[in-house]
Amino acid sequence: MLNLASLCFPDHEKSCFYCCPPIRNPEADPLDAIADKQALLRNNSKDLQKNLSTPHEISGMECWGLGFLDDQEKQAGCLLHPLRHQGRDLRHLTGYQFKCANALCQEALIFAELSETEQNFCLALCQDMDSFHYSSRSNPLMQLLAWDKDMVQIVIRKSLDDTITNQKSNQTKQDSGPTKNRETFIAKHEFLWQKLDFRLDSYLSLKISERKGFNFLRNNLDDYIRLRNDLISELKKKTTLSIASAPPLIPVHKLKIPLNLSRLLKFGADLWELPSGSEKEIFQTIEDKLKNF
Repeated sequence: MLNLASLCFPDHEKSCFYCCPPIRNPEADPLDAIADKQALLRNNSKDLQKNLSTPHEISGMECWGLGFLDDQEKQAGCLLHPLRHQGRDLRHLTGYQFKCANALCQEALIFAELSETEQNFCLALCQDMDSFHYSSRSNPLMQLLAWDKDMVQIVIRKSLDDTITNQKSNQTKQDSGPTKNRETFIAKHEFLWQKLDFRLDSYLSLKISERKGFNFLRNNLDDYIRLRNDLISELKKKTTLSIASAPPLIPVHKLKIPLNLSRLLKFGADLWELPSGSEKEIFQTIEDKLKNF
């Protein structure tokens, strides 16, 4: 059952507006040209009534419906949302109501499945952030939530255990606080997004963390990367023979395998289609590699 505490609006000090506007460049980040964005959001809020009288469909990187939601310019979000207009949804005025109403990022879905304790840990990493830094995908919380739920929970549990251990030995009583806690978290976990790629590594790194512990993965990272690359090469070699001998092919995400494994096949081995029934060979190849690691 989902715990629907909001990642989008965690408190009155900030909000996440990464998904706005709905037709933005997917590589764009809220911290790009931040002064220009702040001015744009400020003007959109100020000019809302004028824009409502002459609405127009958006066509690029900017949306006149995105602005600051409070006079202190702390929260940023949709000025046309039904919660701001007594239930009337004005998002259709931009031409993208359906897309906006159904926007929910993978990070928000993962966050919603976490326990209250896990969610509180996550939000504590961002306690002193403004909306622009919070929305950015350079935010370590968003980097973490790009991974699968099971891996996110392993990281959080390990961090909480470390915090308790350090507190008992008086290591964290001095210089503690949001910034210090975030710096400590980044120092221990930035390899997840700097040296690994959640699309390639979610399945395999989770298996190793479950069997040998998260510290084993972190302390043997170079060996893990070699294992992953060797596995990708072997999967390519074995499945190439299967593809040639056993048509027709189906998309790998329709095989009876976890989604994160299908991403490894697609983004790592460039295997987008495989013969039906390839699961047994794939799992056996992975298991053989893990036994020797």
